Amino acid sequence: VEAAGDRVQPSITETEQDFTKTATQAHLAEIDMARIAMEKSDNKDVRDYANMIRSDHGRALAALADLMIDKHVPQVRTLEPQTQQDITRMTTLNGPEFDREFVNMMVSDHQKAIGMFRDQQGITQNRDISKYVEGVLPTLELHLEKALRLQSRLFSSPAPRPRYK
Repeated sequence: VEAAGDRVQPSITETEQDFTKTATQAHLAEIDMARIAMEKSDNKDVRDYANMIRSDHGRALAALADLMIDKHVPQVRTLEPQTQQDITRMTTLNGPEFDREFVNMMVSDHQKAIGMFRDQQGITQNRDISKYVEGVLPTLELHLEKALRLQSRLFSSPAPRPRYK
């Protein structure tokens, strides 16, 4: 009986708990994809973008982890199976194909994340969650804007011509 009493219940709604868990997984996925891009891409713009993603999502993840601890929400440390499959598939790509697929994924992921954060913005009851959402949303919007510009550049540049010696 005493052990059950030691467990502290989360101090935020179930919807807010679900949001924190889903947001955590999104941050983890972005960080992992950025790490792969920094290892695999030879494109300076893609590498710079990946570095920004890794850094910004790392900070957002750390803030969210602190918030989850404060609100007694269990930490999430794994990715959804489909997300893990997508990341694994990305490791098989190289060169411009990798760059284009990475940027496409960043556009799609950030569109989804922005939608999720905006939805949460409208329903959050907890002030701390609301502050977190308000703080991270502009960064996600900036990431999407930069990904769209990078996507446009990657898809509009002509394919490299083979060199003949």
